[in-house]
Amino acid sequence: MKKLDLHTLTAYLLCTAMVLIPFSIAASNILFGVALVSGFISGCWQKGASLLWQHAKPLTIIWMIYIALMMIGLTWSPDIHRGLIVLSKQWSWLIIPLFISICIEKVWLNRMLISISLGLVLHLILCVLQFIGMPLPVQAPGGSSAQDPAGLIGHISFGLVYGIWAAWLVHTGWFIKNKKRYLLWGLALLAISMVFIVQGRSGYLVTLSLIVIMAWKLCLRHLNMKWLLGITLISIITIITIISGPAKNRMESTFDSLQSFSQGDLKHAEIRISMWYISWQAWKQSPWIGIGTGGFPSISHKIIMQHPNLNLGGDTSFAVPHNIYIMELTRWGPLGLITLLLFLGSWIRMGWKVNWQQPHHLLIALSGIALSVHGLSSQAIEEYHASVYTAVFLSIGLAALAAQKSTENT
Repeated sequence: MKKLDLHTLTAYLLCTAMVLIPFSIAASNILFGVALVSGFISGCWQKGASLLWQHAKPLTIIWMIYIALMMIGLTWSPDIHRGLIVLSKQWSWLIIPLFISICIEKVWLNRMLISISLGLVLHLILCVLQFIGMPLPVQAPGGSSAQDPAGLIGHISFGLVYGIWAAWLVHTGWFIKNKKRYLLWGLALLAISMVFIVQGRSGYLVTLSLIVIMAWKLCLRHLNMKWLLGITLISIITIITIISGPAKNRMESTFDSLQSFSQGDLKHAEIRISMWYISWQAWKQSPWIGIGTGGFPSISHKIIMQHPNLNLGGDTSFAVPHNIYIMELTRWGPLGLITLLLFLGSWIRMGWKVNWQQPHHLLIALSGIALSVHGLSSQAIEEYHASVYTAVFLSIGLAALAAQKSTENT
């Protein structure tokens, strides 16, 4: 009876955390922490870990190698304290077994999806209010404003979170035969529209990638060439319209920045390109083993002092290069980059092979693809909203897959 009570408590804690996470990182972290404790005591976490190992063994092994590399990288880091902070941020991956164990039960799977959707819908309303000029109740994170209405999530992770959620809404509505599908599709359209209003290029790329991949997996590959050409033409026109509309300014600034960089004018290139250049220089200081876990801020400061003409907005150091691939290459050399590629590749490959006609299974691949594309311009793989939401969506997909296989075996 005690295990049952703790199991239910854990489930309610996780559902509540998913409602609150767009609004308060602190509150959701407290709930996640309590849920992890109750999950360990009840055996819920151990059950989920067993299911994770059973259904995603390669992914689990590579993740453990990644964490081991992160800990080993502390030994040659010039800033061990910073390295320990980076290591502590990996806690979000520990909630995967917990979510799998809870969501393998259909009733809790549905409640979890409702909780996630409720939190994102309420936050979306907040973003719309911000867009029309209403101030946020608390200080907005960097980059969020009336011109860039990313609410309390911030524009860096906004597209990833809402891109995956919108794709899931479209997929769910695809298989619903009643009028509820139009509500889901309406929410998906609103989410996608806000992604392109919010000025985050990562969001544009993630959302377009998920739309194309999901369309291909579900229907396009079964159409004849005439239909494919027609859909391709419509898609090109849509993309051109988006680029010339809400995404126009961001695309123009990107083009101008790349042009400046190609001409060797780093002072007028975008800040992010300067970050990548400094990261490349940091990696060259130790190309085989990298600069170690947590060593990036101190190394970047030294390089910035040697390159006064770089455009960094007045900063004299920065913690991450806004590219997870460059980040891991810089941290641990080629082995770090290879480990990251294997981790993401295993994630996507596992999701690509499942039956996308089944409910929620596609979330495995969509979360992996979204994180991979998002990583081209995101801060680091431990970025809060990106890591938590992709971990949760992965967990739900794995739970649905495990439940189906369990049913087939009985």
